[in-house]
Amino acid sequence: MKHLKIEDQKAYFSRGGNWMVVTEMTKEDLLNLAHAAIEEEDFEMDAYDEASLPNPAHKIIYQQIYGQLAELHNRRTAFQEEERNIYKDAYNKYCVE
Repeated sequence: MKHLKIEDQKAYFSRGGNWMVVTEMTKEDLLNLAHAAIEEEDFEMDAYDEASLPNPAHKIIYQQIYGQLAELHNRRTAFQEEERNIYKDAYNKYCVE
């Protein structure tokens, strides 16, 4: 599923199935995008293209968010494995028969 896109010289993000301009992004939206980048295997974003975004605010916001979400998505397997190990260790510690 696509979460970030560049269209008509503007940068957009997905919020509950609707496309919103990145300048309207809230802290909650950013957390939701980070969660999706880690959890969704089919997480998609349009590649950052400076020439497609004439608005300087859109350039800066999109470039930074794209870079961070791409890194999270690329490391999602490690995050998921770490999460499983944390709960496994706690389970083994407190539920030993």
